[in-house]
Amino acid sequence: MAAVEAQPQATTDIEVLPDAPASPLEQSPSAEPTTEATSKKSDIPRGKTVSGRPWKAVQNKRHSSMRPKSVRPGWAKQVEERKQKQIVKAIQDEIIEAKKAEKEKKKQEAKEREERKKANEARGEVVQKVSAAKLKRMTKKQMRQLKKV
Repeated sequence: MAAVEAQPQATTDIEVLPDAPASPLEQSPSAEPTTEATSKKSDIPRGKTVSGRPWKAVQNKRHSSMRPKSVRPGWAKQVEERKQKQIVKAIQDEIIEAKKAEKEKKKQEAKEREERKKANEARGEVVQKVSAAKLKRMTKKQMRQLKKV
């Protein structure tokens, strides 16, 4: 038998990372979707957009759910803010009511003043009796200037 020389085996420098999944089935759901999944989403025929702007991106999530959780105020803080807003609104309503009442009061006083003025003028006027014969002799212009009592 011929002596077989031991040939050195070819080694590959491929390192297996311990964190990387061995097969696509072992991938976690948080991993990026494969190109097949993304291509399926883009292959779905879409109708014309309502706005008529086909270049606009489709919104997948509500804006409120996209907001980071840390930005949201706590429940106690929200309740406190609501109470503060109610207090401010109550004060504003009181101020508005006071202004309306003041305006109504001034309007009523002006009306009473006008009535008193008319009554005083009527009391101060000199009244004359005009006979029927004199009325017949008067012109239309003179009759218009007369006041009936």
